[in-house]
Amino acid sequence: MLGPLQELINRHFEPLSDGEKGEVVESLRKGAYPSNDFYLMVTLAAVIATLGIFTDNSVVVIGAMVVAPLMLPVISFSLAGVRGDLAMFNRSLMGEAKGAVLAVVVAIIISYIIPNYELTTEFLLRTKPTLLDLGIAFASGLAGAYAIAKRMDYTLPGIAVSVALIPPLCVAGMSIGLRLGIEYTLGALLLFVANIIAINLAGYLVFWIVGLGPGWYMDEQETRKKIYNSVALMLLVAIPLGWIMWTTFEEKYLMSETRDVLEGQLSGIPNTKITGMSYVLGEGGAWKMVVELESPLVLTSERVEEMEFALTERLHREISLELKITKIESVTSS
Repeated sequence: MLGPLQELINRHFEPLSDGEKGEVVESLRKGAYPSNDFYLMVTLAAVIATLGIFTDNSVVVIGAMVVAPLMLPVISFSLAGVRGDLAMFNRSLMGEAKGAVLAVVVAIIISYIIPNYELTTEFLLRTKPTLLDLGIAFASGLAGAYAIAKRMDYTLPGIAVSVALIPPLCVAGMSIGLRLGIEYTLGALLLFVANIIAINLAGYLVFWIVGLGPGWYMDEQETRKKIYNSVALMLLVAIPLGWIMWTTFEEKYLMSETRDVLEGQLSGIPNTKITGMSYVLGEGGAWKMVVELESPLVLTSERVEEMEFALTERLHREISLELKITKIESVTSS
């Protein structure tokens, strides 16, 4: 299956010479044996990312992605898998695991120091991964492995920004440190694991195609087996990501349609506006919508029932509606 792809690549891209192959292997071998500098940069990146998430500053979080060196060990154990170098594979995998644990611990410590926290956009973005995140990680892995193979090191900072490795680890640590619940922790860790698997598969493919695999170190059948195993892992991770993606789209649809219906129902009441919306899934699949309003009038239960009926008709599912109304008064000068 991969043979025609490799032939196509060879026709349009210059293959690596033996000397270039040796340089790539040597550079990634160093990445497979993280030094104290690696752990120092991971620590600093975790500090930057955690503070950036606390302050909801996307620029700071992006800066942390550039500083974090976590992508290099992942690419290294992709190459080690293609070559069949078990020692290199184990060392790079161990280095990545230690770096990940270190980032989580740093985030936990900072969370204890800064206990007062409201969930920000930067935090929530890393707790609900989707198939789109998996696609981003795979494309980033392809770019990263190809850039390393072709010695295009100037592109690596941009590639590091495109794939999130340090932010989800920090979110997981923050969730643990702030005791926000297992849901946020697992969501962030799922994003990290999904990114690792996608990058790993991408690295296998690139290194195999550019000539660092079959025909140089090991047989083609063994490399195919490794690639297929990575594909299977990626598909396995895609199941929960697909489910999260579907529920997220469903939630956005539910909120959008509910707001549209209620704004139409409330259009005849001056100075009334929706200030907040939330929902819970009740028994039997019914949705309970809790809507916060500011209004000069207190609505009757009969009016709420009319709104419930309108929502049920619009969404084609049973809806239970609860309104929390803050009464306001309009005062003008004499």
